[in-house]
Amino acid sequence: INGYLSGLVKDSNGNGHAVASTNGNGLTPITAVKKITLAFGTETGNAKKLATHLAVVAKKKGVNAKLADLSQYRVTDLAKEDYFFVVISTQGEGEPPIPAKKFYDYIHENELALANIKYSVLALGDTSYPMFCKTGEDVDARFEKFGAKRVIPLQKCDVDYEEDAQAWF
Repeated sequence: INGYLSGLVKDSNGNGHAVASTNGNGLTPITAVKKITLAFGTETGNAKKLATHLAVVAKKKGVNAKLADLSQYRVTDLAKEDYFFVVISTQGEGEPPIPAKKFYDYIHENELALANIKYSVLALGDTSYPMFCKTGEDVDARFEKFGAKRVIPLQKCDVDYEEDAQAWF
């Protein structure tokens, strides 16, 4: 994301659009970044730690990064977002973190129009469980279903998440 955001900030082509590499992954040109929301859902604090780190990196690159705890996020504001990056863990047998359950249930119980949102998901999990990163996969799939545009592919991270998370950043 750091490289993506840097490219958006630095490589505007003069007409208000930044060029995103397609490389066969379906990314399309997008409008230059003004602000992003970094939302996290966590029980152990790892997702919050990663989202906070990313917010610091984004701010250093000149991007206004709003950090949002999914336990306090007003789900009715979702359709107003431009760039929405989610860092979320999976608990037990594929369950969302309890603090993020309201958000998770909202996006699964409602039909939303999110075509204006550009998003990505960083999923934290544990490969020793059969439903590894299920919550992150579910959030990614719902955003895609609602027409949101994925700007960076879903990244699934195991308990030793630092290297994979850094690659996503």
